Amino acid sequence: MNPTPTTPPWIHPVTGHPMRRLELHVTYHCPERCVFCSEEGRMAAYNAFPVTFGRVARVLREQAGRGVDAVHFTGGEPTIHPEFPEILQLAKKLGMRTSIGTIGTRLADADFAARALPYLDEALFSLHGPDAATHDVLTRRSGSFDRLGRAMANAAAFPGFRTFVNTVLVRGNADRVEATVALARARGAELLVVSNVTPEGAGDDAYPTLTLRLDEVRALVPRIVAAAGPMIVRFFGLPACALGEARAYANDLHWNPRVTVEWNRHPDRVSLEGIYSWSPDRKRTQPPVCGSCSWNRLCHGVFARYVEVYGSEELRPMVPA
Repeated sequence: MNPTPTTPPWIHPVTGHPMRRLELHVTYHCPERCVFCSEEGRMAAYNAFPVTFGRVARVLREQAGRGVDAVHFTGGEPTIHPEFPEILQLAKKLGMRTSIGTIGTRLADADFAARALPYLDEALFSLHGPDAATHDVLTRRSGSFDRLGRAMANAAAFPGFRTFVNTVLVRGNADRVEATVALARARGAELLVVSNVTPEGAGDDAYPTLTLRLDEVRALVPRIVAAAGPMIVRFFGLPACALGEARAYANDLHWNPRVTVEWNRHPDRVSLEGIYSWSPDRKRTQPPVCGSCSWNRLCHGVFARYVEVYGSEELRPMVPA
């Protein structure tokens, strides 16, 4: 059970709901170099500054004191933190539900997995193709597909562990997306997140060559949903109008408010700071055409970079008959 809050919780200014979720960057290094990596610039900027166990412990205790009861560890690749199992143990002692976003790196090792997984409730595994020929090209690291497979198998062996999958939809894997979804399902994933390219880091640098047009996404959505079967599906970073009849699967409708703690630079120092997010509107915009849409209070629009590159002609406001 989470400790009784010792500091007033963060409260949503409109709904009055308290913030319960922490997203904590524990590393700024990753052995892969995904072509769409939104963290590439931040990893380069902060790799020299380790997020020590002491720093992590301070953040976890502070946020638990505010009533936060779920933590998602991210990076870089969180499992390469030298004290990652100990971090998980502390989070569980503080009453937090634990999750990670991972490429599987150290969880592929059975001994490490046996130390970490008893304290880990769920993982969002990054799977970007149905085979090494597709996945490894996008991660730019040979062997990453096989390594991820071993990690997912180790996790699946723990009773009660929840397996989720994230796949970033780009030109390099769009024609294989149904097979990728089928593989996620075969590996026991309960949840599938289909992510649009985020225009940050490497994703911003190569945005025009990576990103699908909205009309292309529209054609893929029914096929993705059909291939997913019983899996829960969420589409991240896409406007509801691009999802058609599957717009109820828009991640905007299911997103949880969170505090993200990561390095930030000041003129004389860097420091771990919290960024409080109440909605998934980062880097997104609603062009004028969205003004007539009946979903414009539920949907956070399209990435502003998309409008810059392609315009807003493919946005189709949903207007009641």
